[in-house]
Amino acid sequence: MPLELACLQKDFPDLIPETILGRHGETAYRLRLPRFNLGREFGWAEVRIPRGFPEDGVARIALSPDAILRIPHVEEGGYLCISGDPGPASGLSANDRLLTLLIAYQEQFLEPWQQGELDDDFRKEPLNYWAIFCERAKSSNNPAAGVWTVDSSPDHPRIHNGILVFPKRIVIAGDSSVPLVDRMIRSLGNQAKQQCYVLIAEIPINDPLTPRTWPSTYDDLMRLLQSYFTPLEHDRFYTTQGRRGRSPHRIALLRNQSYAIAYLLPGGPPTRIDDGDRAKTYPSRTTLLPLPVFRIDPAWMVGRDQHREVESRQGRHVLILGAGALGSQGVEHLAKAGVGKITLVDDDTLVPANLGRHLLGAESIGMKKAESVAKRVNLAHPSAVVTPFVMKAEKWLKGNSLASVDLVLDLTGEPDVRWLVDQARRLHPCPCLIGWMEPFVAAAHVCRLPPGTLWLQDDGDAMTELEAVDWPDEVIRQEPGCSSRFQSYTAVAAAYTVAMVAESALLMLDTGSANAQVASWVRGQQYLDAHWPGLSLRDWARPAAPHNGILIERPFP
Repeated sequence: MPLELACLQKDFPDLIPETILGRHGETAYRLRLPRFNLGREFGWAEVRIPRGFPEDGVARIALSPDAILRIPHVEEGGYLCISGDPGPASGLSANDRLLTLLIAYQEQFLEPWQQGELDDDFRKEPLNYWAIFCERAKSSNNPAAGVWTVDSSPDHPRIHNGILVFPKRIVIAGDSSVPLVDRMIRSLGNQAKQQCYVLIAEIPINDPLTPRTWPSTYDDLMRLLQSYFTPLEHDRFYTTQGRRGRSPHRIALLRNQSYAIAYLLPGGPPTRIDDGDRAKTYPSRTTLLPLPVFRIDPAWMVGRDQHREVESRQGRHVLILGAGALGSQGVEHLAKAGVGKITLVDDDTLVPANLGRHLLGAESIGMKKAESVAKRVNLAHPSAVVTPFVMKAEKWLKGNSLASVDLVLDLTGEPDVRWLVDQARRLHPCPCLIGWMEPFVAAAHVCRLPPGTLWLQDDGDAMTELEAVDWPDEVIRQEPGCSSRFQSYTAVAAAYTVAMVAESALLMLDTGSANAQVASWVRGQQYLDAHWPGLSLRDWARPAAPHNGILIERPFP
């Protein structure tokens, strides 16, 4: 139903029915403003209706530019951040949708603003306002575009080094002696071809800074720095010279664990940026430059500060035997979960037949799996260090000890490897996880063994006995032209197993997992029938028969 302006004005008399044409085909109508209380004024307000309305898009309220960074809940462009137009999916008419928006503007914003009820709302979303402030100062000529922090917020003011990388133009707030900084620079690759050191004055803050309280001038910032640092520290910050006798770029960083702002101070060397065959040089800045700050420390990147175990995971060492469908993806999952050190052992080369279910893609065909997986994960997740060993797991186990290993993951499916893992764990007891899949991933299993429990029992290797299905020999296929045998499954089906392996590994790292258990993901009878005729579940797995899939946990052995 089209908009009926006369009816809308009758319901909302402050709507002025004079059309204003805006950008991108928008139509706008001004709203009559009240008599403002002192200090509450702004220039104008209007309702903006997008082209294609009401079928496409939603209407919004915009305020005059003088409201931006002075009145809370006003975004870049002056748009008011309130609930309002419920959109075309609501089924309401165009008039009802606009009336809903206008009433929300009146009740959620205009009246509360007049009464001073929104004055503290800047504190609710301070980073939004800082982002607007930084966006206004953004330029391709600026020496820096932002700051990345790699560690927790300090308890006391400090002056330390950082690295400014080009052409990314990002300041990494930590000098090269911090391992994560070096790994982050390597991850940036060509975006960090040029590097120079910067000096950072870092100040811990208790409360978020808002447009009303953040330093707005150079003198304001100087007074703040002088109040936090001794004269000696202050002098060091301003007089330290670079290797060539030049003044370095200087950054003021104000932050706590959940909020941060930064400024690039005036001065510093000219900025020279290589751009392909050309180089551009920009003169030193003469004014303060506000910079956005982003946390890239593991506690934030892995768990958004909601998982305290990330800190302990950073000090853990996991040995993964096998870089196939389970091992390659398991490495990435553990790295994303915050595990700090991973050793990956595999001597295989990636072949085209692997592509359907491996972490690696076609660009790695012909390369060693362990090396390529390590390279990929190290670049993508710098909080982890993955060390590859291109050799058979048996050789690694014979030549190395488990003394520094916190958890072993055997994902090879090889009985000789399981036997050698047992021998190594006799000398240096540590937890072990053995994971494998049955054909078509009709079932998948993770055996969690605490330090005192070995895999091989009195009756030998239990892998086949632990499975959910008695498989006919012809299920295991022979590749034509070579001696390799394989079982069929897709990456989608294997995803269940990858998640179960990773989740079980983290459980063992975080809690110790004192009991020896086997966790099995078992698919139902309908799944079996769809993949191979005549299959049935063993007695222990039969509860899964009517279901799409269930998780069953059992004691081991």
